Amino acid sequence: MPANEADTATPNFAAPKKSGNSMMPIIAVIILVPALVYGVMDFVILPKLKAAAGTAKHADDRGAKTAKTVSALGEHNADFGALVVNLSGSGSSRYLRTNFKVASADASIGNIMKENESPLRDAAITILSSQPASALDNPSGREAVRKQLIAKFNSLLGAEVIDQIYFSEFVIQ
Repeated sequence: MPANEADTATPNFAAPKKSGNSMMPIIAVIILVPALVYGVMDFVILPKLKAAAGTAKHADDRGAKTAKTVSALGEHNADFGALVVNLSGSGSSRYLRTNFKVASADASIGNIMKENESPLRDAAITILSSQPASALDNPSGREAVRKQLIAKFNSLLGAEVIDQIYFSEFVIQ
């Protein structure tokens, strides 16, 4: 037997105990960040957005009546159909193909469009074919055409029937 039992015993090199606190910062971040984001959205950003939307909707003194009128505009749609026209100043080498819908608060817009199809198509062809290709290459040119069409259609119909025109196709070749 050895002289000193303590000399021959294998040393006990046990790893130091880890405390559970090393995961606490990670757990706190995982829980607190989503809670913080939710709180900021719910109590700061959304109230500001709602206030801004409410202000825009009720900019004048008519209040709820205005909001109801605005939502009624363009509530009903009618397909105008496709048109192909030569563009002005192109020597018949450039053309526009377009398709659009007209929107109205009048529920009978489909019937109105059918009854007046010929004069409305003629007016649309006249307005569209008078445009040079360079004027239609940007959004402001298309918006100007939209306004011209609405004004001419309402003039032909004898009342402010058409509220908006929505292009579903606008191709220049």
